[in-house]
Amino acid sequence: MYGEGWEEKTEILNFVYELIKTSGHPLHYSILMEEVAKRFFGEEEDLVRAKARFYTWLNLDPRFTCLGQGRWGLRSWSPEKGGRRVPLLSLMHKTVEYDDGAPRLSGREQLEEDYFPAHEVLRDKGGHLEQGELEGEDY
Repeated sequence: MYGEGWEEKTEILNFVYELIKTSGHPLHYSILMEEVAKRFFGEEEDLVRAKARFYTWLNLDPRFTCLGQGRWGLRSWSPEKGGRRVPLLSLMHKTVEYDDGAPRLSGREQLEEDYFPAHEVLRDKGGHLEQGELEGEDY
């Protein structure tokens, strides 16, 4: 029903699961392979093929996770991968610039500010100009 070698595969992977679980920490692939070879693979078996088969089984079994540098641990030890929320702008390769400073003046507004400073044009009289307050202007 499950194909040839299914029972052997299940027995080996269950053994490896218990081996890692009992150790309480990740184990290097070479240590796992050494233990599996001692227990399950006879001398007449081609060890190269057995190693390749075992590595494939280990990769496909969802109980195990490769932690890098040849170390294997139990997936239950790893934090679950959650969905990451990515701002839409970062997906568009754009950034948002925030400016907490004073508002910038356009070119024309800056020219007007340079030639007609507000403190000279308006005197604080409730925001109203009276006749004669603007120098050089005739009414």
